[in-house]
Amino acid sequence: ELLDRLQGMHRAIETSGYASTDVFQSVLDRVELVYFDIKMMDSQKHREYTGVLNDKILKNAAILKQSDTPFIIRIPLIPGVNDNYENLHAAADFLKGSSRMIRVEILPYNKMAGAKYTMLGMKYEPGIDEARQPMANMAQKIFEGYGIPVKVL
Repeated sequence: ELLDRLQGMHRAIETSGYASTDVFQSVLDRVELVYFDIKMMDSQKHREYTGVLNDKILKNAAILKQSDTPFIIRIPLIPGVNDNYENLHAAADFLKGSSRMIRVEILPYNKMAGAKYTMLGMKYEPGIDEARQPMANMAQKIFEGYGIPVKVL
C-alpha cells in the first residue's frame, strides 16, 4: 500500500528475498531498484546458519534476474562461513548474465555487530573466528572473472 502511495517517486527496497513468490513479485512490480542479499548458495548450510532453507530466496533471485527491474546483489562475508571459493563461485555462476544487475557488493564482516548485544545486556557469541579476515579481495576477483561488476564496501 505504501509503495502505491509513493508512485511517481523512486522506490527502492532492500530484501533477503525470503518471501512467497506472489508477495515478492507484487513488491517487485512497484519498485525501481532492488538491493537483494545472498548469503549462502548451499541450502543446507544456509539452514544451518540462518535457520531456514534458501529455496524461496533463490527462487525470488531467479525472478529478479528475469525481471526488468535494476538490482544490486549484496553478499555479506562471514569468516569461515560463506567466504569460500565454493560459495562465491556458485553465487557468481548463478548471477552471471543478469542483464539488469548493476553490480555485486561485497560486504566484509563487521565486528561492530557485537556492540549491539552489549548495549542490550546480552553476551555476543557469534561462533566464528572474528580474527580471521574475510576474503573480500578473493571474492572481488571471482566475480570479476565471471564478468560481473563488483565493489567491495
